[in-house]
Amino acid sequence: MPVAADFTGDRRAELAVYRGGAWWTYNLANNQTNVVQFGIGTDKAVPADFDGDGKIDYAVYREGLWHYLRSSDDGYRVVNFGLASDIPTVGDYDGDGKADPAVYRAGVWYVSGSTQGFFAVQFGIASDIPTAADYDGDGKTDFAVFRGGVWHMLNSQTGVNTLQFGLSNDKPVQAAFVQ
Repeated sequence: MPVAADFTGDRRAELAVYRGGAWWTYNLANNQTNVVQFGIGTDKAVPADFDGDGKIDYAVYREGLWHYLRSSDDGYRVVNFGLASDIPTVGDYDGDGKADPAVYRAGVWYVSGSTQGFFAVQFGIASDIPTAADYDGDGKTDFAVFRGGVWHMLNSQTGVNTLQFGLSNDKPVQAAFVQ
């Protein structure tokens, strides 16, 4: 399973920012900065390991199109999946080690699984904030939403879990900071 924000494949996360169509990464192991021009300023950054090589691929979502640069061979790929108004929610929903393009639209998750193919799941309501992540640790991204300070998770192993954590005006953040 790739480490979040590991653009080099060294199993350590890099610091990364997306600014005006450029990806800036800083490697903490060797104190080096790298800049890659990929995307345009209005794109939504959706970095993930789409090719399953253990490195995060540069990726953006624009007007219903997923653009990504595969780290395994520097190949460029465009996937038409979603609408301009959708919220991209990339993750490994089928547990095969490759990121799957997915979008959240008015309480419905639409997933283009790299193994399973297309599927949709109703979980949430239109005003929810999607917070997909692997909450049960089984290698599959779980469907989850944040609503008014409450996390609602549809875990692939344990079913629905609800947890009050935060305030109604908080912005949810998921991260894996491990040393």
